[in-house]
Amino acid sequence: MKKVLVISAAVLMLVSCSKESEVFDSSNIEKNQKELYAQQFVKKYGQVSANKTWDLTDFSASLTRGFEEIVTKKVKGLEFDLSYSVSGGKLQSSFKNDSPNKDLYDAVIKTILPDGKEHQGTPVVLTAPSNSFTIYPVSAQGLWTHDLYVKIGDQEPVKLYSKTWTDYSHGYVNGEGLKGNYTLTGFRITQYVDMPGLYVEAPVGTPIEIYLANIKEGKTSKPSVGTFNGQAIYVDSDVKPEGIDMVEDAIIKYVGIEDQIKTGDNDYNDVVLAIVGNPAVPEEIEVEESEYSVTSSVSKRYMIEDLGSTGDFDFNDIVVDVIEDVTNTFERTVTNGEVTSNELKKTEKNQKAILRHLGGVLPFQLTIGNTTLPERQGVLGQDLEEEFEVTGWDPYTNNVSIKVKQQNSDAVFVIPFPKAGEVPMIIATPETWGWMPEKQSVPSDWFYTDF
Repeated sequence: MKKVLVISAAVLMLVSCSKESEVFDSSNIEKNQKELYAQQFVKKYGQVSANKTWDLTDFSASLTRGFEEIVTKKVKGLEFDLSYSVSGGKLQSSFKNDSPNKDLYDAVIKTILPDGKEHQGTPVVLTAPSNSFTIYPVSAQGLWTHDLYVKIGDQEPVKLYSKTWTDYSHGYVNGEGLKGNYTLTGFRITQYVDMPGLYVEAPVGTPIEIYLANIKEGKTSKPSVGTFNGQAIYVDSDVKPEGIDMVEDAIIKYVGIEDQIKTGDNDYNDVVLAIVGNPAVPEEIEVEESEYSVTSSVSKRYMIEDLGSTGDFDFNDIVVDVIEDVTNTFERTVTNGEVTSNELKKTEKNQKAILRHLGGVLPFQLTIGNTTLPERQGVLGQDLEEEFEVTGWDPYTNNVSIKVKQQNSDAVFVIPFPKAGEVPMIIATPETWGWMPEKQSVPSDWFYTDF
């Protein structure tokens, strides 16, 4: 009741100079109340710039569809500090003491993917997460030569390196390359191998293929192999690569590739790569009868002032989360041992709203997209978990509004999501942001520095 008295006094003060016929006109009550709210908002937070917007999500926190376009660039590869010697006519390599990434090599190559330990792969598509990630070659060995490719979406494949040697004795090299002249059973070789990493940004769900092409045994060519035909597997290890930048909570996955189909030893260690996520890594989705589905989501939290008090900026009168899930189903075509198409076959979209909190006492009715939720009475300080199906919500335009019935009058205020430059009564935030306690205004740094 105290809140209502404050409102009434404020409105009467503002309209005391108006004509008597205007005092109880609902449109004038709404106009005056909003003007008073705007004055007090500016007094507390400063003048609002003309281009200031009130969607505070920036989409990196709330939009799991990630980047709008594909970006790839080669980066410095992993380093290994090795010693080389010729023994029995073969080039032998070994790690120096305290060599960078020796623990990684021992944990993955010698423990999880050693020679003679068989694994079983399944045809999959890797799909991009909402964050960036980097693919680093760790090891390349085996008797067959090959090129390592990474294909992101419908872009041209990126070749990370070409393997030209045909023995097992120097199966790992550093990012600087292996150089030198070595005597091997009466003949000499000169070899340079550069194994850079590949930094990737891509929209969520973008298909990623990692594969070996141009595989040859002498002059005999072999089909391409990799993630798309079950010749590659994800494995886990607690050991993280050394000498590279990564976020604190980075997820690391290792990929082992088998370079022979049917006749191989299935130890999946002919090529080994580390995928470093920032923090997430690409998801592995099994392909069934050439089809696979990718789901992406966007969510926002709307914090609303119902204008029940003109000096109250806690933005907790109504707190509602809106979530959209989109599932795209693709059909993948493999031709001559390589993926030649990923065709979108079907799209399904589902939206829902979850009412999280009420902090105001006025009756209200929310409209989200094409859906108007049932009218309900406000409650001071109540946490909720009420879910509603909605349609037509546009996360980019924030087509959310609220009608609020004022006490002691027949006035019904309509509060839409604010345009740029307007004083806000609704703000959009990531759903990880908590709402303010009663009567505690949101901090100025929520609104950044462009006032």
